[in-house]
Amino acid sequence: MSTMRAAVLHDLHDLRVEDVAKPSYGDDDVLIEVTYNGLCGTDASEFAKGQIMVPLKNPHPNSKHVGATILGHEFIGTVVEAGVNAKALIGKRVACGAGVACGQCKRCKEGRTNLCAKYYTLGLSIHGGLAEYVAAPGNICIPIPDDIKDEHAALAQPLAVGIHGVRRSGIQKGDTVIVLGVGAIGSFVCVALQEYGVEVVAMDIDANRLKTAEQLGASKTFLIAPEITPADIKALYPNQADVVFETSGAPGGLARALGLTKMGGTLMMMGLNKTPQELVFADAVLREVTMQTTVAHVCADDIPDALDLLRSGTVAELLTEKIVQLENVAEAFEELAAGKATGKILVTPKK
Repeated sequence: MSTMRAAVLHDLHDLRVEDVAKPSYGDDDVLIEVTYNGLCGTDASEFAKGQIMVPLKNPHPNSKHVGATILGHEFIGTVVEAGVNAKALIGKRVACGAGVACGQCKRCKEGRTNLCAKYYTLGLSIHGGLAEYVAAPGNICIPIPDDIKDEHAALAQPLAVGIHGVRRSGIQKGDTVIVLGVGAIGSFVCVALQEYGVEVVAMDIDANRLKTAEQLGASKTFLIAPEITPADIKALYPNQADVVFETSGAPGGLARALGLTKMGGTLMMMGLNKTPQELVFADAVLREVTMQTTVAHVCADDIPDALDLLRSGTVAELLTEKIVQLENVAEAFEELAAGKATGKILVTPKK
């Protein structure tokens, strides 16, 4: 059996680059030789804070590697082999959506494949793309246009998440929008907002992130303290906004975001935090604030649009911090988990 190098998460802060079996694949699947895999804040949380999605103790039924998981759900590469029903993709560069849906349940038939009853994610639920090769269903692999560079296309999956969240928000031309937290996902929300003709206000605890947000179209930026209260942040921007994206997932973030939302406005919850948070719902009820969530993306709709936005390369160059070798991925995870990374870190398994 042939082997490959892969970054395998065994436990908290225990990510090992080791030899594992090269993945097998089915009739509808492709085998991708990975070019780049982007590191995500979700990956860092699984690595440093505890498992929310990665099944180290109770593997997903589709996982064949019990007790450990190859991370990586933001990957692109070239299809080198394919099952009988996906052979048309052989030789193509593809961006993988990573989220796998059944196509048959109620939500799938509505086009909301990200809410599939049997949904799972490569690199979180089962083995992913932090490896030399990864197997994926062909129907979630979107061909990359020839005029988009690999290092730019590598941002398609996280940008698709931002696009999906913006679409769900119901934003209208002329709205004022606040992005609370312009780290990884918040910056991609800023990119997606460029197409909507809205005023974007960015708030963050990091001045460098705010500079990037300005380059991505934010007309106003505010540097805030991590412990800022809902009352203080509302005083900082008393006009409030039609739509507020809470993308930080920080403790107290939802209460701050609610205070920034206009009467009749929309609060979009995107940040993940598994600790309880206090929130006075009377405020939301009395001002008829719409509070809604968004998760992942719809591959067929959002990945192609993300690739289109990445065509110029400007966005990717602003948001990519560096490229590291697979052998150095553990150090990159520590940096990301400590909040020291200022942009997207791409990992290449090629030496």
